[in-house]
Amino acid sequence: MGAACCTLLWRVSRCEESIESILVGSKVDEFLGMVSSTLESFTAAFKDEMPQEQTEEIQFVLALCGIITNIAASPYGRDFLVTKEHGRALIDTLLSVLSEAPNGGQSSRMKNLILMSLYNISINQKGLKYIGGKSGIIGLLAWLLQEEVCPENRLHTLRLIQSLTCENNNPNVLHEAKEVVSYSFLRQLAADRNADIRETAIELINDLKLSGAEQ
Repeated sequence: MGAACCTLLWRVSRCEESIESILVGSKVDEFLGMVSSTLESFTAAFKDEMPQEQTEEIQFVLALCGIITNIAASPYGRDFLVTKEHGRALIDTLLSVLSEAPNGGQSSRMKNLILMSLYNISINQKGLKYIGGKSGIIGLLAWLLQEEVCPENRLHTLRLIQSLTCENNNPNVLHEAKEVVSYSFLRQLAADRNADIRETAIELINDLKLSGAEQ
């Protein structure tokens, strides 16, 4: 029942006009807290290996992530997430899941939705500042970029790194990029068969050169 209801809400939340209605009311904090606790419990339970098959539990988790992705795709929604305590706590959880969830299986779909959420949040200046202020964020993304085997997730990771390093005036972020981003690997991606990965990698290399963060 939970998976079915959340899947329906996921579909409804694709309409930007519905986002403000979803985020109005006294139950929003409770919902965001439930998403955080569910993701934490799910990741802890499958930390070593994510199930390969689709289950009701996995569908429930993916639907929750999808709802957050759609909320973050809305200007109102991403501003709401980064300015509310429970929203910021959820952002912290999303980052934690990226670092702890195993690769492969249904984990790739979950990470895909999380990376899209974080990228959308980074479009907001307050979101950019909040995510960019997290210690080790570029190191996490640089690690994920090399470990991730799903092309779409690699692309989203590249775009998030680009957003954090090229739109952010935080010198700590740029310094960390200089220390941990592998330029030899970026050059490999600049020759990738996937055109979007190739183009984004080239853009990121050029952007980092302009920022002075190139190794």
